[in-house]
Amino acid sequence: MIEINLAPGAEGARPARQPLAVAVPRLPSVGAPPRAIGAGALALLLLLALGHGLSRQGARREELAARVEREVADSTRFATTLALVQTLQARQDTVRQKIGLIREVDQRRYVWPHLLDEISRAVPPFTWLTEIGWKAVPAAPPPADGAAPTAPVPAGPAFALQGHAGSTQALTRLMKNLEGSPFIREVTLVTSEQVDRDGRTLHRFTLEARYERPDSAAVATVPIAILE
Repeated sequence: MIEINLAPGAEGARPARQPLAVAVPRLPSVGAPPRAIGAGALALLLLLALGHGLSRQGARREELAARVEREVADSTRFATTLALVQTLQARQDTVRQKIGLIREVDQRRYVWPHLLDEISRAVPPFTWLTEIGWKAVPAAPPPADGAAPTAPVPAGPAFALQGHAGSTQALTRLMKNLEGSPFIREVTLVTSEQVDRDGRTLHRFTLEARYERPDSAAVATVPIAILE
């Protein structure tokens, strides 16, 4: 018959497990040497500083993560706003171009009425015109290598006048009147010759000039009367 002794302290009993020991710096007891007291206090301070640094680092990390999220959200919002602004600017540029084209067409619409009005005012007595026509302006040749570019040709249309004058004074007066108009410039006498008409000597001439857009202050405006 086999007997087993289960009483504590009996031979063959397994020893109890001891808890794990953590090495914690022990504070010096009262009456310990000053060097030991200083070393213990320094170790405690180091532990406290390390714990405070770790806690601050964790808080700083969380703050930086939240800041990064806010910056990403702001960047997304700003990118959307910037794209919208660029779209609006492109539309504004398109509208400006269309308005400029409409204004240019509207201004050119009155070129020939202005010219005919100014020419009729400039014709002196004993002078009459036989033809008024548009004159093509040749394009400026390209500059040679190393040469400075020439000035662009003005946008105003050129025109030619043909007619008869009773005297050279009348022809000179016509040219001065044309030059005095704010809508006409570069008046040039191309040809002038004497011809006989019905027993009278006349001067047949050809003039060339160019339309010029005047200053807005030089254009006379007339108020429109509204009839009720």
